[in-house]
This record gives sequence, C-alpha cells and structure tokens, in this order.
Amino acid sequence: MITPPLLLPFFILFILLPFSLLFVLATPKVFQITFGLSYEEALLLFTLIVIGSFVNIPLYRKEGRFVVGTYSFFGIIYQVVERKDVVIAVNLGGCIIPSILAIKLLLELPLNAFIVTFIVCTAVVYSLAKPVPNVGIAVPMFIPPLVSSFMSYLTILSMNLPVFILPKLAFSSGVLSALVGADIFHLKDIKKIGSGIVSIGGAGTFDGIFLTGVFSVIFSLLFI
Repeated sequence: MITPPLLLPFFILFILLPFSLLFVLATPKVFQITFGLSYEEALLLFTLIVIGSFVNIPLYRKEGRFVVGTYSFFGIIYQVVERKDVVIAVNLGGCIIPSILAIKLLLELPLNAFIVTFIVCTAVVYSLAKPVPNVGIAVPMFIPPLVSSFMSYLTILSMNLPVFILPKLAFSSGVLSALVGADIFHLKDIKKIGSGIVSIGGAGTFDGIFLTGVFSVIFSLLFI
C-alpha cells in the first residue's frame, strides 16, 4: 500500500521541492567536477539527459504472465485469459547517456581499481535489487551510491592512487554497477514484474542508474 504523508502539502513544500531543487542545482556541478566541463557545458549535458529521459528505445519483446480479464455483455459475464507480453526497452536519459559517460571515464582510471570497485558494488546492488510487480526492479535509493563512494575511497587508499580520481571512480563504478547489478542481472525476473514496458533506466532522470552516479560523486567529495 502506498499512502501519502499526513501533511502532504507540507511534505511537498518543505521536503520534495527543496530536494528536487537541490538535485537540479547540484547535478551540473557534479558534471563540472567529474568531467572538467564549464558550467554552460555541464548545464547543457544535464538538459540533454532530462530531455532524453522521455525517450525509451525498445530492444525486444518477451512473454509475460497470463492475465484474467472479466467482461460483462448484456448481463452475461465472461472471463478471458490472455498472455500479456513484456517489452524490454532502454531509456536514453536514464541509462544510455550516463553509461556512455561512465565508460568514457574508464579511459582516465586505473583498470584494476575500477574492476575491484565495480565487482563489489555490483554484488551489493544485485543482492538488494528486487522485482516489484507492475513497478520494475526496486533498489534502496541511497545505499548503492554510498557503497560506490566508500568502496572507491577504500580502493584508492589501498592502491595508493591519487585522491583526485575518486569522483571519477565513484561515478563510473556507481553507474555501471547499477546498470549490471540491478537491471541486466535481473532480466531473468522480468516475468515477476508483469506486463507492459520495462525500460532499463526507465524512470528517466530519476532512475537508480543516473541517481547512483550523481550521488556517488556527491558522497565521494566527503572523503576528499
């Protein structure tokens, strides 16, 4: 059951709107720090991600669950059993663009540091991700970025690497571990979700993949 807070207007005014505003203001700064962009370039990139969050690209169709429908016709009740297919899609702003950015950062990172961080983060995300009927793959919001930033910090310390690569390592490992651990490894659980369109990164900008990358950088700055 989903129930609104008792004081819904105050919840929207003092919690939801400030959080959304902080997210919009902080994200271009995250892009500046991580990719060395100017503010205008970072804002343009964020705008492209927001626009891209409305675009879902279908990849393939998979058989879903059987659904029983009840219909009434002139007082006669019929029950119809039909199979609802699931369309697997990928979201442009919530998955493709963040993943390209994360892969681009791999060229600037020690490969062994990324592999260690990525494997641990992917295992944690996979263990936490659960298929929710008619919703998708659900993951606790802040745990993946916390794990990514902390694990990136430990890896850098243990390998005596320069600390300035921490935001880059946190972003790349966070985004790619969320993509693999939550979405790709859980494609086998698609039937448990139901029918309709299941989009990887499908909640658009506010999906776990993109959020994990942004908050991984924000949390990693606390270690510098």
